[in-house]
Amino acid sequence: MLACAGGLYACAGAPTLAARQGDLAGLKSAVLQAEREGQLGPGAVKELAGAVLERELVSLREPLGDLPELQPCVRDVRGVLEELAHGSGEPAAWASLELLDAGFDAPEPAAAPSSAPALIVEARRAEGERAGSRRRALLLHGDAAVRRAAIEAAAHSRLQADVSALLEVARLDPDPSSRELALGALGALGGARVVLGLRDLWAGAAAEQRLAIVAAWSLPATFAAGGERELVRTAELGSGTAAVAAALELSAQAAGPDGLAQGVLARALRGADRSARLLALYEVPWADAELRALIVEAQSSPDDATRLLSLWRQVEQGPLPAAQLEALRALAAAEDTVVGLLARATLARAGDSSANAGLLGDLGAPRARDRILAALALVTLQKWASAAHALGDDSPLVRQTVACQMLAEAPRGASETELGRAQSFGPFASKLTTLLE
Repeated sequence: MLACAGGLYACAGAPTLAARQGDLAGLKSAVLQAEREGQLGPGAVKELAGAVLERELVSLREPLGDLPELQPCVRDVRGVLEELAHGSGEPAAWASLELLDAGFDAPEPAAAPSSAPALIVEARRAEGERAGSRRRALLLHGDAAVRRAAIEAAAHSRLQADVSALLEVARLDPDPSSRELALGALGALGGARVVLGLRDLWAGAAAEQRLAIVAAWSLPATFAAGGERELVRTAELGSGTAAVAAALELSAQAAGPDGLAQGVLARALRGADRSARLLALYEVPWADAELRALIVEAQSSPDDATRLLSLWRQVEQGPLPAAQLEALRALAAAEDTVVGLLARATLARAGDSSANAGLLGDLGAPRARDRILAALALVTLQKWASAAHALGDDSPLVRQTVACQMLAEAPRGASETELGRAQSFGPFASKLTTLLE
């Protein structure tokens, strides 16, 4: 064990050294010792997070498993991504995509031009009119990763010549992620053909795909070409989460007939459709007095998840009154694992240290997702030393995700609400209601 001497940097050196050496057992031991000695403040833990993430990236091997969304912290690891991108396998292709998606240049891959990694990078680079034929050919490639990269290139190119091919991908691609990406790309392209093509897809679409279609209709280029009309139709005639999502978009853009969006959202907040109610609770505008009253009223619901989201919305606005704080503490002790964990995360956002003991236990939860959420909540409570244990988790995905979130910068243009949710829930912020269903 290295002795701590010479200030904070030196004392943080033992965990950082173990991380850089890829010594997981040594890392766990060093974090525990540094915590006991009070040497793991925010700066030391962020330094450790950077070392952990760099080591994780240079250690990637084929076949790649689950990988974190690196966009929140890509600037911090740009150098190691560029080195990784010079390789020839799946890690190199993945690193190149992360760089390109962040707006940086990526080196040419060392792989053979016909290999899957090289084709993935080629597909992502195939932007603009001159690369159109090649891009559309790669939309039909047998490797789903190549197709997804070509879809991303089409989304950035925003050329009407890609509409027919993207509609076919959205309709027929066997990979659900590719279909959803194609819908987003179509929304970015916009135009009347896109609006009508999305409507044709609606009848046979599953619930998740319908939400993606609603999101596509809401993008500026599609909204102005008839997307608003389709959102109004969906809010008026649709049901469930699709109608709520359409109403939320209309509300956000102050569009549609007067009172339509507010009426749909109010009915969802009062209604028996649990999925629609949870989505409405999480997203309806707090500034609307009538809807705000219904959010607060939901605190008397018999459903734990409904009460939790209502209390979360109130926490976003400021300190909780004593009665609501006690209600939240009661939910933190709920038998429902997800509700209890998210309630503890909400207590952390409220600055209530009573969540600390439960979150420490959550660091050992069976699910990787729960361990990630617990670590982020501990950071919210400024319990950096406790959260640092997640950097030595047995799961690479936990180590990578927590490290990236610790390094993450505030997204440009993010509202206070978006920033608060990202800090509390990280990559799960946009999927929170699905966790509770």
